[in-house]
Amino acid sequence: MSTDLTTTITALAHKGEGRTDTPDGPVHVPYTLPGEEVRISVEGSRARLSEVLTPAPERVEPVCRHFGSCGGCALQHMAHQPYLDWKRELVVSALAARGLTPEVEPTVDAAGRGRRRAVLAATGAGGRVLLGYHQRASHRLVAIRECPVLVPEIVAALADLSAVAKPVLPRKGEVTLSVLATSTGLDVALTSPVRVTRQMVPELVETAMAAGFARLSLNGDVLVEARAPLLDIGGAPLVPPPGGFVQATAEGEAALAERVVVGVGKARKVADLFAGSGTFALRLARKATVHAVEGEAAALAALDRAARGASGLRPVRIERRDLFRNPLTALEIDDFGEGVEAVVFDPPRAGAEAQARELARSKVPTVVAVSCNPGTLARDLRHLVDGGYRIASVLPVDQFRYSPHIEVVVVLHRDG
Repeated sequence: MSTDLTTTITALAHKGEGRTDTPDGPVHVPYTLPGEEVRISVEGSRARLSEVLTPAPERVEPVCRHFGSCGGCALQHMAHQPYLDWKRELVVSALAARGLTPEVEPTVDAAGRGRRRAVLAATGAGGRVLLGYHQRASHRLVAIRECPVLVPEIVAALADLSAVAKPVLPRKGEVTLSVLATSTGLDVALTSPVRVTRQMVPELVETAMAAGFARLSLNGDVLVEARAPLLDIGGAPLVPPPGGFVQATAEGEAALAERVVVGVGKARKVADLFAGSGTFALRLARKATVHAVEGEAAALAALDRAARGASGLRPVRIERRDLFRNPLTALEIDDFGEGVEAVVFDPPRAGAEAQARELARSKVPTVVAVSCNPGTLARDLRHLVDGGYRIASVLPVDQFRYSPHIEVVVVLHRDG
C-alpha cells in the first residue's frame, strides 16, 4: 500500500536518485534533485515522483522523449556541470569511505559523439518487434525510436536491428543485441534462447547484408562477415571478438589510455593485467615491452592479432590466466622479465582484491589502476596504500552520460 506525501529532497544518492527522510525512514525518489520540494507516492523504501512543486536551479528539460519510462538514463533532468561535479563526488566519497583523501581532479567529459557500444533487448508483441531498454527497476521493455547517448550510426540502424532480431525471437523471453559501431560498419552479436535451425540462417544473413552490417554473430558463432569490424587502438587494427568488451566511447577510451600511458612514465617493461583486447597494451607497446594477462581466450587472441598486424610496436607477450582465482604473485611480478617497472590493471566491476594484495607486496615502482566501480576501486587502493604505495593522481572519466557510472584512473608510486 502506498502513501502520498510532500517532502524535500536532501541529497543525490549514488545511483542518481534523490533521497529524502520520511516518518518511516529514508526513501529514494528517481528523477529528483537536492533542494526540490516534491509530492511523492511512497511504498517501502522507494517512492514514485508525482509532482515537482519547487524545482532546483540545476533542473533542466530532458533531451529524450523516452526519459522517465526507459531505464537507460537516470539524470537527463540535471544540468551538465553539477552532474559532472556529482560524478567527481562519487569518487571522492568512495575513497573517503576507505580512509583515502587524495586530490581528485575534475571529471573529464568523454561522452563525445555518443556510445559506440550498446546492449539492447528485443521481444515480440502482436507480431511486432519491440527493441530498446528495460524500464527502471522492471522487466518491462520500453521500445525506443531515438537515443541521445548512442552514436548516430546505431540510432539510424534501429529498424534494421529489429529486423535482424525477429527470426530468433522466443515466444517468451528476449533476444539480446550487442551492437558495436566500428570504422567498417556495425558489428552485431545476437544472443537468443531459440534453437537455431538451418532455415533461419539465410534470412539472418540476408537481413544483415541488406542493412550493411560488417558482421553478424549468433550465440557466439559468426554467421556472416562482410568486412572485418575494425577499431583503431592507438594505430593498431583491432577486430574485437563478437560481443566483446570495448570502452563505451572512443573519446572515453582515449582519455583513459592517455592517463595510463602518462602514468607508467618511462617504464620499459609493463604488465597489463585484465588486458582485454588490448585497449592499453597496444598503446603501451609503442614505448615498452608489454606482458598482457587476460582470462578470456577470444579477447586475448584479438589482442595478439592486432599486435602482430601493427607496425612499430615493441614485443607484446600474452598470457591466459584467471586473475581472480590465480593472481600474479608478488614474486612473479618482481621476477617477470628481470623486473617489471609498471603494472596496469583494469578489472571488471567486482574489482581485483586478490591481485591488489599481491601488488601491495611487490616491489614494482608504479601501479596504474583503472576501474568502472569507485567502491571496489577504493577497496583495492586501500591494500596498495597499506602496502607502501602513494596515490599520485586520481582522474574521473565520464563516458556514460546521464548515468551514475564513472570510470577512474589512479596512478600510484612506491617511494624509495
